[in-house]
Amino acid sequence: MLSHIWRSPGDGTGETNPLLEAALLSTTEIDHPNLKADECSTDSDDESDGDNQEVKDARNERLRETGGWLGYLKDFTIFLPYVIPRGDIKVLSCLIVCIITLLLERILQVAIPHTLGLVADGVASGAAPIRELLIYFALDIIHGESGIGFLQDLSKIPIKQFSYKKLTNAAFNHVMAQSIDFHSTRDVAEVMKAIEQGEALGNVVETIVIDIAPTVIDVIVACVIFYQRFDSSVAMVLLGASIVYLAAETSSSRLTTGDRRNLTRAERLETRKMHQAVQGWQTVTYFNQFQREAWSFSSAVAEHMMAKTRYEARQAVVKALVELIVPVTFFSLAYLVLQLIAAGKARPGDFVFFLTYWDSIIYPLKFLTNHVRWLVGDFVDAERLLLLLKTQPSVVEATDAYPLAVRESKVQFDQVSFSYEEGRCALRNISYTAPPSQTVALVGQTGAGKSSILKLLLRLHDVTAGRITISGQDIRDITLSSLRDAVSVVPQTPMFFNTSILENVRYARSTATDKEVHEACEAAAMHDTIMRYPDGYNTQVGERGVKLSGGEAQRLAIARALLKDAPIVLLDEATSAVDTVTESKVKIALRKLRKGRIVIVIAHRLSTIVDADMILVLHEGEIVERGQHNELCEKKGRYWELWERS
Repeated sequence: MLSHIWRSPGDGTGETNPLLEAALLSTTEIDHPNLKADECSTDSDDESDGDNQEVKDARNERLRETGGWLGYLKDFTIFLPYVIPRGDIKVLSCLIVCIITLLLERILQVAIPHTLGLVADGVASGAAPIRELLIYFALDIIHGESGIGFLQDLSKIPIKQFSYKKLTNAAFNHVMAQSIDFHSTRDVAEVMKAIEQGEALGNVVETIVIDIAPTVIDVIVACVIFYQRFDSSVAMVLLGASIVYLAAETSSSRLTTGDRRNLTRAERLETRKMHQAVQGWQTVTYFNQFQREAWSFSSAVAEHMMAKTRYEARQAVVKALVELIVPVTFFSLAYLVLQLIAAGKARPGDFVFFLTYWDSIIYPLKFLTNHVRWLVGDFVDAERLLLLLKTQPSVVEATDAYPLAVRESKVQFDQVSFSYEEGRCALRNISYTAPPSQTVALVGQTGAGKSSILKLLLRLHDVTAGRITISGQDIRDITLSSLRDAVSVVPQTPMFFNTSILENVRYARSTATDKEVHEACEAAAMHDTIMRYPDGYNTQVGERGVKLSGGEAQRLAIARALLKDAPIVLLDEATSAVDTVTESKVKIALRKLRKGRIVIVIAHRLSTIVDADMILVLHEGEIVERGQHNELCEKKGRYWELWERS
């Protein structure tokens, strides 16, 4: 009858610091059925949980800024548009239906026991109360899963999906809009977990409206009914037992805190050992350490099972002791009701009413503590999402930004300086002009600032001083989308999606035809290689392109740049992983890019840029030499030293 309001705690365990620990639970542990072991946080002394420490530090800092929990909770108001469906008629209608069914359920939980009591009174008086029995039959059907339970289940679906859809999409878009400094410093798994927390906020409405509020109302209504139907002693026993039960449930969780923490750590250790071994399979193979990894994983599994045994055994003991309150309370109430019947102050049907109504009281009460824990767990999970959504990108588009007007795509750096952080200057007073149809090469030792120049041109970072213009337009004044549409990039280590070669190349321009993709691959000296694969252009490249050799990956990256057909091309060691024969073919392909385009190339192999129109030699973030290959060699300066060592 009440199964639709019960949520199984499941097999997983986890713990974290509650958002409202002082106000709600006075405990540092939260059991949440939707948390996996590797998604739960432990105390700050757990060295494997530094990622959650960031959330805790941010929370503590915000508590200091706002002066307490009330101020901190105001931060969560940013979630209201995602949780409260103000503008969605369908979801609002479902929420109203859900609330109506809950009210009907409260009424029926009293009406059904009352009707059974009338049936019992009729039987006791020697009559056959068929009318009352039919009323009970109808009420029971309406109250069950075939009646309002069915309506409630259907109405809950859009409510859950509304919050999840809105929050997950918002979080994903927010992450993708972040700058490179965010993505280069954040753990990918943590970012993904934060995005997934949209489901946690989606559970808040359900937990409050469907689980907690009705249960509290049930207990209050039951006390009032028992007071009116019997006397104050029955009502006081029920109220007192409810308070004692909730207090015992809450306090008992502290007794398993240490064991739960150990179990969480053991689960993480087992998962980490497995992931490290599987992800590092090649390293394990190279050093023939299969036995070592098997022993290490087996030890982690054994430790996990020992920790789980200790936790579940203690939890079983605690649960057995706490659950004794239920039969004791039932016996006490039954005794008082029977005494009233014996004294003529109640009818036999009242005892039937008590027996039937008891289940409607005790089962929601037994799970109220879990519902509160789950609610607090949802809020704690939301802290990670809150921290994510409050993170602002370091590179933002101007409010009055306009699309880049691609004319004579001259690129100009004007006294550009850049620092990744205070005291760490990456570039100093960089000035140069890259005219159309010319190739500008950037050379220098590692750390000289070559890659920083490319990142600034793409506006992955903003300049600290000076400005960068394209066709006379400051890149800080144009839209990021139009800027990046105007630039093709061939990175030193290309990244590919786990799909076909055709789709990976077409990713540069989704409207490209198969023929255009083939032509781009031919120009990049990759077509013949692709056709030797059994599946040709439908060949799957594997996760991050692991099935491709270094040379194949670079040639596909060049094909993508050719297909994009942008006026500016950035090459970061685009031929570093190809052989001499292929390099000559790629050079021919790259020459096609120069016609009407600007090519800016980073090169460590100086032989690949001897025909560049301009070579900029960087050293410690400054341009120390500039000119063509022959001119720089004649100077016998830093470029000549690099050339001699190459």
